[in-house]
Amino acid sequence: MYLARDKNNDLYLFDKLPIKGSECWWAESGVDGTYLRLDKALYPQVTWDSDPLPVELTPAQ
Repeated sequence: MYLARDKNNDLYLFDKLPIKGSECWWAESGVDGTYLRLDKALYPQVTWDSDPLPVELTPAQ
């Protein structure tokens, strides 16, 4: 999974490596179920200019 931030500062979690467009990141495999918008305040280190950040989801304990 990957985190990426659009030019308008929206933050998304993608299931596959997204591709950077002119103003947003796109999931190559389509739209349905391939990304989730997250709170903009999370992960301030992820910016429009940075590469997507690889992440893993782990179950809560």
